[in-house]
Amino acid sequence: MGLYIPALPQKARISMLSVIDANDRYLRYISLCTHEDSHDSARTEAAQIRMQWLKGQLREGRISVKVAVDESGNPLGFIHLTPIEHPTSGMIGKGLMVIPCLTLSYLQVYAKKRGTGVGRAMLEAAEQEARRKGFKGLAVHAYDGDFWFMPSGFFQRVGFRRVLENSEIWVKKWGETGDPSLRPTQYKYAPVPGKVVIDYFWSPFCLTVCEELLNIRQVSEEFGDKVILREYRADDPEVATRYGMGCALFIDGERKDWGYAPPKDDLRQVIRSRLQQME
Repeated sequence: MGLYIPALPQKARISMLSVIDANDRYLRYISLCTHEDSHDSARTEAAQIRMQWLKGQLREGRISVKVAVDESGNPLGFIHLTPIEHPTSGMIGKGLMVIPCLTLSYLQVYAKKRGTGVGRAMLEAAEQEARRKGFKGLAVHAYDGDFWFMPSGFFQRVGFRRVLENSEIWVKKWGETGDPSLRPTQYKYAPVPGKVVIDYFWSPFCLTVCEELLNIRQVSEEFGDKVILREYRADDPEVATRYGMGCALFIDGERKDWGYAPPKDDLRQVIRSRLQQME
């Protein structure tokens, strides 16, 4: 889920709000992208992949995650922070920290509960950490219109600016450093005669991507040796440098994007269609 705060009426603010560093108590909440009440077994399995990755990244100090909590310690949202050099940033540049995801608890998003101050509080904590660590600014991927995830209007209201017209990259800087840019992509399809080839770039950073991975693996296995699945870890620095890809799914070189984890039946239909074309 993502941040959704188009307005900030004072009366909606949460009292006794604080932002803390993530710890073991909140790892399940973060790994499930706030869906702690979910009983979906596939989502739980995907969250385990994400949790193991998060534990390693936090232990090694490669990323930071902060959690907004109320006076009882109940989580209200979380924010990720990475140096721009981290593969999951999707950007190239220097001296900046990137916020790949700023997320409110999904029930607040569904209810369009606005003006709580949670998003701003987490952003202020992120800026404090970036300054403390000697970075010269923050960067985000943010989106126009009514898109529910990382809306550009919110970031513009709190001091971010768009780096270029029509760009999805926004920055807020307090020191001298250049603007970031998107990492260039370099994917080239390599066919395998007589086979449907799935090239999947993925990272355990995102729960939806982990769910997608499980669907793709299962459906690919159903077709046996008729399907070749090639996985690329987008969070691997070498893969990021070579291909410049974030999460991306290609079937026989054609990019596929459902906007969410593709349903298994849709994947099966695409694969069957490809196989029929080969007959």
